[in-house]
Amino acid sequence: MSSHKGELYYCEVCGTEVIVEKGGDGTLNCCSQKMKHKVT
Repeated sequence: MSSHKGELYYCEVCGTEVIVEKGGDGTLNCCSQKMKHKVT
């Protein structure tokens, strides 16, 4: 999964949200699972 600047991701377990500052390849993880892309 690649992420792009400005995208918002969230954790379904703890509710943490992150905004991508610098895009790249890889997977965003929190609480031992992949974070979900949040469409605004």
